[in-house]
Amino acid sequence: MIDLKWFVGLFLFISFVAFGSYINNFSASVNAWNNSNISEAVSLINMSLSSTINVADAANLWYFKARLDLMDGKLTSASNDLNNAVMVFKSSPTYTFIKSLISASFTAFLPIVSVKKNDTIYGIYKGNEIFYSPVSVAVRENGFYVLDAANRNVIEFSKVQNVYSLGVDSTPTAIIYSQIFDRFYVSFENGSIYSYSSNFDDKKIFLSNLSFPVIFCQDSAGRFYVGEYGKDAVDVFENNGDLFRRFDLFSKKVHIFSYGHARSGIFYLMDLTDREIRRFDLISSTELSPIPFPSGPLPYDFAILGDSIVFFDSNQMVSGGINFNLENSKSVFYADLSGQTLLTVDPVSNDVKIYKISLQGNPIFPIIDRIGFENGNIEAYFRIINLANRSIEYLPDLVVKVNGSMIPFSINYVYQNYKLYLFPDISQILSVNKNVRNVVVVKESALDELAKYFGTLMLRNVALFVVGDPQNLSEKAKLMVYITGGTFISENEIGSIQQVISTTNYKSLVATFPVPASLGGINTISIYYGANSNLIDTVYYTDQNILSK
Repeated sequence: MIDLKWFVGLFLFISFVAFGSYINNFSASVNAWNNSNISEAVSLINMSLSSTINVADAANLWYFKARLDLMDGKLTSASNDLNNAVMVFKSSPTYTFIKSLISASFTAFLPIVSVKKNDTIYGIYKGNEIFYSPVSVAVRENGFYVLDAANRNVIEFSKVQNVYSLGVDSTPTAIIYSQIFDRFYVSFENGSIYSYSSNFDDKKIFLSNLSFPVIFCQDSAGRFYVGEYGKDAVDVFENNGDLFRRFDLFSKKVHIFSYGHARSGIFYLMDLTDREIRRFDLISSTELSPIPFPSGPLPYDFAILGDSIVFFDSNQMVSGGINFNLENSKSVFYADLSGQTLLTVDPVSNDVKIYKISLQGNPIFPIIDRIGFENGNIEAYFRIINLANRSIEYLPDLVVKVNGSMIPFSINYVYQNYKLYLFPDISQILSVNKNVRNVVVVKESALDELAKYFGTLMLRNVALFVVGDPQNLSEKAKLMVYITGGTFISENEIGSIQQVISTTNYKSLVATFPVPASLGGINTISIYYGANSNLIDTVYYTDQNILSK
């Protein structure tokens, strides 16, 4: 007869060995994923799954394997992994996130629910701030930079308040922040455009001899869009200052135009005379069909949100035929939409208002690339993907949870290395190192095949720059290019793109927080943007990962 104590002891010993085996394999898999060794990570997670005895951890193992298979371009395997993850347990936000990446079932535009004023930055006559005539605003790393035309300076409102003199004997007309070069660009009435370092201690002349220029924006290829109001024209300049395109739009009659935006190879410009948004294909220089203004007051500025245009006038924001009041505004001279934050600049009221935009769903989500353990802290490196608008610099709605509990954390910006691929094959793209920014130049004909791996490209940190005309492609293909952070370029610009990326400051974000008390087994890190987000990225670690550092 078998001794019961001996049997129980043997069972516990076998269980301990099996537990240690699957936890060790899982820890090693996390380390391999950190180092972008995806094939090795998949092999290790399979070993972990084959020895798992803790049913509570099984779902997390399958979720992690789904992420790895998706990164490896194995879409069917990733879908099967998700089904296994929810076979016993109900689905989690991780399921929604990975499922969306597998099927690329993103909604480009999610309707606006409400617009609510959060705060106001007042000028000198209403508070202690020191600007007098605000005409433009830029956002950099959670800080607002207000351009004061009367005082010819820029005022920073972030953790500190600073005043920067522009050092140019002319009235400034507009300011933009270049995420590509980590510099500010300011246009002046005297026909010049200067670039400034992030702390404004380095000033360089960028363009001169323009006719009353107003700088509009910069696109993903590094091109700058400038309205020359004295010539009734819009110029597109390469990053070195060479003229790339000129839209001499108003030869037949006098037109009054306002601001412009560029997205996915299309330039959008407000024509106040004909009350429409005019659209131009940047690659072919052809004019596309216009978008009419909404009925009501004449809008002064606009933004692109998903596949829709949002208009701003002195009293309201109009989106999809719905009017949203802008509180106590006298004259919205300029508006900036950063993520779900709206800034309106009002030189009549002498203030900058900050609004929070609530959407029916959340088109903004993070992708965690790796985790590190240093000096008793966890560091989660991630990127923010924005389906609706453009790259985000303002992150007040970022949430971090560990094992389901919200924790205090700090955010830092770090710079990434990059690697350029000229016309690679699919296998090369599916195996790039996710911990660097991968700039991939492809021909327009390759997009249909790449569209199958949309989510893979996002997890692999790939930016697509497409040689060709966007008008030949589907909306999904154009959305893919936009979301990955690329754009459309001409054959002649390939050399220019190489030069642009060599000087680009590619940013990654790091959420840092103390290592919590271990609960044993597999621990989860979840990051999401906005309290109601359904797209939450989650990764995992164990005690062994921490102890191995």
